[in-house]
Amino acid sequence: MNAETSGFSVINAFLNFAELGAEWVMWLMLGLGAIAILLAVERLRLYLTTKVNAPAIARDLVKHLDAGELDKARSLVREGRGMEERVLADALESYDRGPGVVEEIMLSSLARERQRFNRFLNYFGTVGNNAPFVGLFGTVIGIIVSFKELGANPKGGLEVVGPGIAEALVATAVGLLVAIPAVVAYNVFRGMVRDRVENTDFLRRILLAHLNRTEKGR
Repeated sequence: MNAETSGFSVINAFLNFAELGAEWVMWLMLGLGAIAILLAVERLRLYLTTKVNAPAIARDLVKHLDAGELDKARSLVREGRGMEERVLADALESYDRGPGVVEEIMLSSLARERQRFNRFLNYFGTVGNNAPFVGLFGTVIGIIVSFKELGANPKGGLEVVGPGIAEALVATAVGLLVAIPAVVAYNVFRGMVRDRVENTDFLRRILLAHLNRTEKGR
């Protein structure tokens, strides 16, 4: 088989594939969009149910530690589900082991919590970045099919290629319809996680400052 024959074989294979039309691309996009909606609801529920008032926790924490009430400080965050509370709870369990150990524990706990809160965010980024290209792929397939039909019916006009081109453009529209909310969700959720990390770092610094002051006072 020479190169020319091989080239025609590849083209014919793709033309046969294009005969499937662009409808499957639209269903693929809708499926990805439906998954994104389910994951967005799950992430939003997590973020809203674990939101805490970090300044209030900081004030109560300092008050209890200054009064030597370590048990009360621990009970303040022991049952919490938020990133800030869980990291602080791990640190307070090792409070008597010194600032060096406490800092390492908090950094380790923070890394664990970031994984928990960042879960599924890459999905939104991937869908948001690639859905328009998948939709464009469906558009190209639809146009190929339309022109192939026009070639088989040279006397035909818009009535031959119009429906196929319209279907092709719908594929692009569906791709954008899926991509835009996915990008918005990705940016909003990343911002929420960044706020939690900053709150946790704020509490980490307060606890370490108190520990260092206590160490110097001994």
